[in-house]
Amino acid sequence: MSPRPEVYIPGHVWDSQNPSERYASVGDLCAHIGDKLPLHLAKWIARDVLRGLANLHESRGKAHGDLSQDCILVSPQDMKMLISQFYNVDAQSQHTMPQSSEMSHTETHPIPSNMDTVVVPVAPSSTLALKPIVFRLCYPEISDRPRHHPFCDSFGMRPPEALLDAPQGISADIWTLACVLYELITGESLIDPFFQTLELGLTPEESHLIQIIEICGEFPRDVAKSGTNGCKWFHDDGTIRLETTYYPVTLKDILHSRIEPSEITHTADMLRSMLRLRPQERAKAVDPLNHPWFHDVDERG
Repeated sequence: MSPRPEVYIPGHVWDSQNPSERYASVGDLCAHIGDKLPLHLAKWIARDVLRGLANLHESRGKAHGDLSQDCILVSPQDMKMLISQFYNVDAQSQHTMPQSSEMSHTETHPIPSNMDTVVVPVAPSSTLALKPIVFRLCYPEISDRPRHHPFCDSFGMRPPEALLDAPQGISADIWTLACVLYELITGESLIDPFFQTLELGLTPEESHLIQIIEICGEFPRDVAKSGTNGCKWFHDDGTIRLETTYYPVTLKDILHSRIEPSEITHTADMLRSMLRLRPQERAKAVDPLNHPWFHDVDERG
């Protein structure tokens, strides 16, 4: 496991009121408070993203195809309020916490550039949820970021079917979201395609496949043979061709010492439901919303 490679604008440089920054991203939030977010904050993000995906998948029948920390957006007001919980600001500051009227988060259009600048001091955690914080998905068709592939550009977050060059559908979003959430929860990549590539003489795709097998188990034959790359890495019976040693590990094992012990079981179980090798067996976007992992997340956050 290694820290994710993305580099974001440093917190002391980023300005939520810059007219060019209509919304902030979760990537920007990580730049401020660290790659590992508090678990309750990751749950808020997961809840809103799953709701957005459920609407996209079921109402429009489309996959997002480009999930990452950069396309999960939060309004500048919410960004400032969240950062205020983690940043120490001069106690003599004359600026104040936004009032509840300033914390309405139903915008669906860019925030006006003439909005007043407010620098918020550290506030008690009880002020964090005066009104719901809403995280929104930026959809590929309205994103300015160039896309090199119709599905996730984040190399280590690609689902097995992407590596196998098999057909991809809405379930690919679920796999990628599980990888995004793992990074937010732990500050590390779940899968690093470049891990031991030089030491073992592996390609990034081969390293990626081995790590998937270590975490999710052996590929079912129908999955291994589902894409044009299947015969490249798998025998006819579905076993992998690569002659290398790999070490099975459970999500519980991986999460051990990375999150609170009381959260490990539910977190591992929810992620496991999203990381099924067979796309049709992965949880639908609406399914995890009823998972016990969300039992302590209410509508006010």
